[in-house]
Amino acid sequence: RRARSIAISSGKGGVGKTNIAVNLGIALARLGRKVVLADVDIGLANADVLLGVQPRFHLGNVLAGEVGVLDALAPCPGGLQLLAGSNATAFSDLSEEERDFLAARFQELERHSDFLIVDTGAGISRNVIEFCRAADEVLVVTTPEPTAVTDGYALIKAIAREKGHGRIRLLVNQAGDRMEAGHVCERVRMVAQRFLGLEVENLGYVLLDDRVRSAVRQRRPFVQEAPRSPASVCIRAIAERIVRSSWLVSNV
Repeated sequence: RRARSIAISSGKGGVGKTNIAVNLGIALARLGRKVVLADVDIGLANADVLLGVQPRFHLGNVLAGEVGVLDALAPCPGGLQLLAGSNATAFSDLSEEERDFLAARFQELERHSDFLIVDTGAGISRNVIEFCRAADEVLVVTTPEPTAVTDGYALIKAIAREKGHGRIRLLVNQAGDRMEAGHVCERVRMVAQRFLGLEVENLGYVLLDDRVRSAVRQRRPFVQEAPRSPASVCIRAIAERIVRSSWLVSNV
């Protein structure tokens, strides 16, 4: 068995990338899938904070050879398993050897789960691009703000230069409504198709929702804190879409 790996990234910080990764992972787990979330936003890792857990081990321990990657996994609310990130600056700029070492460890995680969600850093650093290139698919998170859209496209452009990258999909977070999200996706899709010759898929959107901010303050995933909120409904729809598309790919 091999998991479907999904790298979740963004062109800039502050668009809710990690919040999407955490809540999407729980939504996939609730659909009966075994899900591992690897927080590789090295130096700024905070998935454990959003989940309200205090893992015993983190990515730095794995890189240092102090613990095996499966032993470093921490059980989290909603059935999710977390490989917590490291905030140690010593690991902020991984060498090629360290990235190769992590790739081998991630293969262990892929044999252990149905979905491996990799929460990368923001921007277009070598770390981010390598994690995105290695995944089966990349989920680029943006918001309707012009700067977020511009930086999101810059990330897509950087990934497109890499040989062997997987499918690239766009998710609009904090959208005012479906029309606004659709407009953003269509604009990015048309530009990517025209100038990069690349097909960027519209995965969906998550509505702007005050309950999300409240859940973050409580250190609880919003799909658990407010399961009937607009944002939670959107995340569940995206999880179902991912499961359907993964089933189609695995059965081609």
